[in-house]
Amino acid sequence: MLYKATKLNNRIMEASEDIKFTVIVHNNESKETEVEVRHAETTDGIPYYICKVEGKEAQIRKDEKWEQIWGSLTHVQVDELGAAINKHLDTL
Repeated sequence: MLYKATKLNNRIMEASEDIKFTVIVHNNESKETEVEVRHAETTDGIPYYICKVEGKEAQIRKDEKWEQIWGSLTHVQVDELGAAINKHLDTL
């Protein structure tokens, strides 16, 4: 799967201060699927991202590299989704 970031929906939620945006997933058949991404933080301020991939939720964060903290993505998917999130954040 290849991931490409797009700035389709970027808004700040006033109550929770969460940032939501969407990235586009290209699977092996070149079908585009939107992945909803929501920025969140732990109680001690460590950022992570909640991603809805084909109706299933996964949570990833960047330490030295992107890692999955919950969900069933492959290592390649985590790396590609992390790269798409980085690309999106660089456009802000």
